[in-house]
Amino acid sequence: MGAEGTAEYDSYVVYDCDIGTDDAWGLLMLLRAEHYSQSREVPLPAQLAPGRFKLAAVTCVHGNTDVDNGTLNALRVLSTAGRLDVPVFKGCAESIMPRTWERRGYFHGRDGLGDLDNYPAVNEKALVSEERAVNAMYRLACEHAHRIDFLLVGPLTNFALCINIYGDDFLDKVRDVYIMGGNIVGKGNITKSAEFNFMLDPEAAHIVLERIKKPAWVLPWETCIDGDYGLDVDFRFNVLGAVPTASMDLMNRAERAIILPRGFVKWLTCDALLTAAYLFPTLLIEDQRDYYATVEVVGTHTRGQMVLDHLRGRVVDHLHGKSLNARIMRRLSGRHYRIVISWTGELPGVRIEDLWQQPQPVPEE
Repeated sequence: MGAEGTAEYDSYVVYDCDIGTDDAWGLLMLLRAEHYSQSREVPLPAQLAPGRFKLAAVTCVHGNTDVDNGTLNALRVLSTAGRLDVPVFKGCAESIMPRTWERRGYFHGRDGLGDLDNYPAVNEKALVSEERAVNAMYRLACEHAHRIDFLLVGPLTNFALCINIYGDDFLDKVRDVYIMGGNIVGKGNITKSAEFNFMLDPEAAHIVLERIKKPAWVLPWETCIDGDYGLDVDFRFNVLGAVPTASMDLMNRAERAIILPRGFVKWLTCDALLTAAYLFPTLLIEDQRDYYATVEVVGTHTRGQMVLDHLRGRVVDHLHGKSLNARIMRRLSGRHYRIVISWTGELPGVRIEDLWQQPQPVPEE
């Protein structure tokens, strides 16, 4: 999967994550798509939205595990893909405000990858930059102004702190922001009404939504959990899991430890869903709508919940001066996602071209 060439790129991507297994799938997807975009000798298909792109950095934040484990996990995933050339930066270890509630468990294991042993050996001191993630975000935005996109698949602490430190000088250089987080009808997955990434740092999520200069693409929890993606645990382990690669071996071991004891039937990878929507938006995003969105930061029962302005819908809130800031992905294509995730896992016989070369359904008269 080695990246090729040193010429200018159409796009640069920063992947801000708290690796867990779903983050790991998103990272592997980016690596596969980056290699595809750089190795093509014929013009790229218009469906690959970033064009010829470079993964400029992986920045790590607290979340599924602590930031130290998350940084190690990023290196472990990159190592299995033969991509330790990708810069990795350690970010925020804590939320902006001290957490006042007790965390009851770690879905992905305390270390984020199922608490395994025999991980790929990586030299963290040699591979992780001394530059902190927040500073790297700003530097990369300056180096690639108006061509850099941020995929934020963990708590938003790093990005929010970058906004607080550098302000509009940072935001004016950012092209697009993609967020996996929040919820649209109050369905929670860590509290009764809040989604995990937003609940781990509600102030950060509030800062990001209030300060961004153009609507962020937001994939909320309900779109993930309620969508029909046609992926089950049997396919995951007995079909996709049979691919003999180092990356698949790591993911198999981690997900077996996490998924099988809980008896899940569906296989859900929210951060990879966001990554697929970023890479192939015209094919993955079937329904989206713009809203003004904010985050509840003080509610007794609703802290961390994303709140949409349903009253005004798609128009500007002139009374309060609030403009549309969130492009909510309300439905994604399960048929197309199955191709993308199968291609990411290098399932034999699956080509990414299958995405746009499939026969399209004939409209009903």
